[in-house]
Amino acid sequence: MTNNTRLVRRFLDVVEEVRLDLEANHGIAQEHFDAFRARVDGNGHEFPEGSHFVDFNTIYLDYEVQRAAIAKHILSIARNFDPRLCTPGNTCRVTGEEYTTLYDGQQHGIAMALLGYAGMPVTIVYTDDPAFPSYAFEMLNETGKKNLTPGDLHRNALTRYKLGSREEKNVQARTLQDQFDINGIDLEDKGTRKSPNRGGNNDYFFSHFKYAYKTIELDGKGTLSYNILNAIKTAFPLQEEIDQGVFIGLYELSRLDKRNQLPDGWMSEVLHSVKKFFSSSHTAHSKAKMQWAYVNPGATWSAPSAMSNFLRELYILDSGDIKLPYHGEGALMQVATNPAPQLFPKAAA
Repeated sequence: MTNNTRLVRRFLDVVEEVRLDLEANHGIAQEHFDAFRARVDGNGHEFPEGSHFVDFNTIYLDYEVQRAAIAKHILSIARNFDPRLCTPGNTCRVTGEEYTTLYDGQQHGIAMALLGYAGMPVTIVYTDDPAFPSYAFEMLNETGKKNLTPGDLHRNALTRYKLGSREEKNVQARTLQDQFDINGIDLEDKGTRKSPNRGGNNDYFFSHFKYAYKTIELDGKGTLSYNILNAIKTAFPLQEEIDQGVFIGLYELSRLDKRNQLPDGWMSEVLHSVKKFFSSSHTAHSKAKMQWAYVNPGATWSAPSAMSNFLRELYILDSGDIKLPYHGEGALMQVATNPAPQLFPKAAA
């Protein structure tokens, strides 16, 4: 089909291209899709009521509006396809044109076609405005949607655990949350913390979900999460927020301890030394950034390397005798040998 105003392609032609891509580059043949479909048919789930199904051979894709098909994303959808979650795609019929274009729902639609479905549920907008698909696509994908935050995903995983799901991610979320609960620390982003409707009521909070989850990935039992939280809260009890930089530094030192040679209580001992130089963990974090910029002018801040080495070197400067791991001589923060002019308070100089 030709069109003088928009680049339009037949939907099933794109499906075939994705099929060939997945077979050539990912080793996914038709028998794999047949197995995925058998699983879907076997679980007894139905599409939501009220869906209006349209045959794939009547749909075209407007590639002046659509993003390109993403084979790996489509494969993920097909592997995990659940009819109950298949919300209708959005299509448009412009007055005077003989075809219906899909402007939202391409990836799900292609996954359904690969699974052997003859069509997909859609809504159809009838309009005489050729620009409507572009406008609608922008509104749906830019201003009409808000991506789930790490906090949203964490709360959802906790809910699914409570309802009986023992998927690994839900078990991890519950184990992680237990460590925060035991320590009396809320795991929530700063925006939620400031909201009058925030969920947590503890005096302390931590907002870096990524690194909170890294601890549980490194130690599935939650011991590492608990120890880091407890050490920071104990060493700096007057600060509402558990400092992200210090948290990351302790995590990285633990990660580098491949043979588990560090003794019990080492985190508290390290932070005891840090506090001799900086009474606030937030100050220690900001001073680490100062020192990093001083010895690495123009370099991008690397929190794991910088914070772990900064904590280690402060501990050594305080004559600590635990042999803490580090990233090598080239990663040193040079706290003792080349301190930034304003690194230490005058009282500690």
